[in-house]
Amino acid sequence: MSDEPRIRRSAGMLKSPREAESPRLPAKKPPPSRPEARQPERVSASPYPKPKILMGEVAAPKGREIGRQREAFRAFMTARHLRPSAWARAAGVAPGEILGFLTAKTRVIAPESLEKLARAAACEVEDFFK
Repeated sequence: MSDEPRIRRSAGMLKSPREAESPRLPAKKPPPSRPEARQPERVSASPYPKPKILMGEVAAPKGREIGRQREAFRAFMTARHLRPSAWARAAGVAPGEILGFLTAKTRVIAPESLEKLARAAACEVEDFFK
């Protein structure tokens, strides 16, 4: 045996590491570029206007009104120092109904729940949204 340390070859090596630089594989040429295909413009045969034209007219006013109600409800709670979970527990309503309305997850609170909340706060339902 020789005094030289044995050099091990890894699985990815093609030749012995003692040999000079191994020849590299030639680089692959990229495929020839093709011009991008253009999609034909679609012509609608529908007699109805496109939805994007109507969305501003349909959705905006209702959203603003609900936002005003939400802010009035929040102001009512702040003025009376009501916390959603404690108030809901006193009224026998799920706290998620109040929290969902305040965080805009739901658009309305059920009328039955509003009546229970009004009784617990000793006021009328209309006072919530003034």
